[in-house]
Amino acid sequence: MDGRILAAVLVALVLLGILALMGLAWRRRVARDAQVGPLAELPDPRPVPSLTVEVLYVATSKHDQPLERLALQGLRYRSRVTLELGAAGVVVDVPGERPTFIPATSIVGVDQTNLTIDRVVEPGGLIRLSWRPVPTVIADSTFRVLEQADRARIIDIVTSLIPAADAGLRPTGTSDTVADVTSADDSTPPPHERA
Repeated sequence: MDGRILAAVLVALVLLGILALMGLAWRRRVARDAQVGPLAELPDPRPVPSLTVEVLYVATSKHDQPLERLALQGLRYRSRVTLELGAAGVVVDVPGERPTFIPATSIVGVDQTNLTIDRVVEPGGLIRLSWRPVPTVIADSTFRVLEQADRARIIDIVTSLIPAADAGLRPTGTSDTVADVTSADDSTPPPHERA
């Protein structure tokens, strides 16, 4: 009987240790990603959207590194969100968080993928929005769209927002491959310039 209690206490201590390490790792990631800098402020008055749709926000990761999460303010946790798309850009409205505004000028691409951190789905099951939270960093935010018709409309609207200067950085359309581009100042050439 005493052996069972001792085993239960040891298991509980190991589990508490694992939880403590996970908490420390998350705090370090949040502190690291806070160095990216402040995200764009939502304009006042709020931009009028041409499309408002409910989607599942999955994650934001480093550009073309779907397993390397970025814990940016307002985009840290998976949730059902309201996505507002318009000429000014994209607003990601996460319940309980400050809305995240992605200006049209910071959008560099949109495509479909099947994987990101903690999520693998059917080919093309996620929309990946590539954008610059700051001029030197490119992030990929992924969304799971509930209605097929909304998926095409989101891609069309975001594609129309991509500045001409960034149009060649990331092809739009369907992509299920992972390249190795992490930031705008990275020495690795964009996919369209690789031999």
